[in-house]
Amino acid sequence: MARIAECLKLEMIKQNSDCVWAGDPDLCLMAYENSGGKVVHPLNRIKAVIDAARRSELFESDGYIRACDSIGTREILHPCFKLK
Repeated sequence: MARIAECLKLEMIKQNSDCVWAGDPDLCLMAYENSGGKVVHPLNRIKAVIDAARRSELFESDGYIRACDSIGTREILHPCFKLK
């Protein structure tokens, strides 16, 4: 099973994406699927990918993006990460 952060890096290169955040579900879910993870719920998959980017030495913080939370009731700051 490949590490999530490594799969995320490969998927970002493939999609020519400069950053990852929770508001890009296609990128997050594809990276998670490629890693072979077992979590079922999509929001938990996205959280796992963002957490992996946060902990990985492959990524660095790129600030925050203000957007709605997962249920759309309030605005929050979502962390954004870019490749080192």
